[in-house]
Formats: sequence, structure tokens, C-alpha cells
Amino acid sequence: MTTAASLRESLEQMLTGKFQVDPAGIVEGATLTDLGLDSLAVVELIDALATDLKLQLEDDALHPAMTVDEAVAALRQGNAK
Repeated sequence: MTTAASLRESLEQMLTGKFQVDPAGIVEGATLTDLGLDSLAVVELIDALATDLKLQLEDDALHPAMTVDEAVAALRQGNAK
């Protein structure tokens, strides 16, 4: 099973790389919307993470109002399947 820390690292790398999010913006309480992602970008994020991490994620596994920590928790659930 992948750890929360490694999932968070993968998520942050994806956000800063593919989605060009400023790393300084990834702070506690920041939502995906705060980081500049709209609903379409979140679906693209889900697809990219599922591919990179070899997870089975539903199209609605993440949503723009989630914080980064909530997104990590959702990814952990996907990892447990």
C-alpha cells in the first residue's frame, strides 16, 4: 500500500509539473480551486494520477473544493481498492 506521504508527494509533483501550480500555494487548507484547478482540470488530474500511480479511481474521486489533504485521503481510498 502506498503511504499518505508518498501520495502527497506524487500529487504535489503532478500539480506543480503538469498543472503549473506554484509550490508556495500548496499550503494547509488550500483547495484544488485555490490552486487554479477547475472541474475539467480535476478530471485530468484524476486520470493522470490513476495512470502514474496505477490506481483505480472513479471520475469523481476528487473535486475542486477538496483540500490537498482531502485529495490525498481520497487517493488512499483508491489505493486500497
